[in-house]
Amino acid sequence: MAGTNRPLLTKLLLPGEPSEWEKIGFAPRDGSFPVGQVTCSVGATEPSWAFDTGGPGPDRLCGIVTDEFAAPASSRDSSQQPNGAFKIDHVVVVSESPSQTKAVFENFGLVGKGARSVGSGDSQRSQCFFWSGELLIELVGPAAEQHGASPRARIWGVTFVVDDFAALLALGGGLISGPRDAVQAGRQIATVTRQQAIGIELAFISPHVKGFRA
Repeated sequence: MAGTNRPLLTKLLLPGEPSEWEKIGFAPRDGSFPVGQVTCSVGATEPSWAFDTGGPGPDRLCGIVTDEFAAPASSRDSSQQPNGAFKIDHVVVVSESPSQTKAVFENFGLVGKGARSVGSGDSQRSQCFFWSGELLIELVGPAAEQHGASPRARIWGVTFVVDDFAALLALGGGLISGPRDAVQAGRQIATVTRQQAIGIELAFISPHVKGFRA
């Protein structure tokens, strides 16, 4: 774990009842389960997060409830889930004013590690990435921001890393779509279908290919 990449995202509070998470191959105990450096706590009213910052921090980041949570002592063996997920690849945050949200994140201590634009015309979106330990926080928003747009942000989705998709595909029930080629060359991605009552976008992706940069 790249523990020096503080603030270190160490906890996600996510919607969805434990039984719904079990259907897609996670094993909550007392409402939570570990995946790599992150403890996922389910049943939340709205997504929020906590960081190991080494000291006091803000209670919100652009409207996202934010707390302090010490990094768990974990290994791949202790945090791998029945569906094969062993760490989080990235957490997606959406903002209508990504430039303002980016400034708030940087003031918090997150360091940007790349940016790009995707799409075209009115649908063009900006993406900015921040490393936090072993995972990325991906900030997404309109490339052309509206005047006076709010920097208020929300956690939109989470993508977990799996070595292969066999355990996922064995779930059946039409809960998983894919896998298919991901945007990053050499990787594949599968998504949780929207009929699954979790309340947040979820996906599973194969490991990073050496040389990939966000």
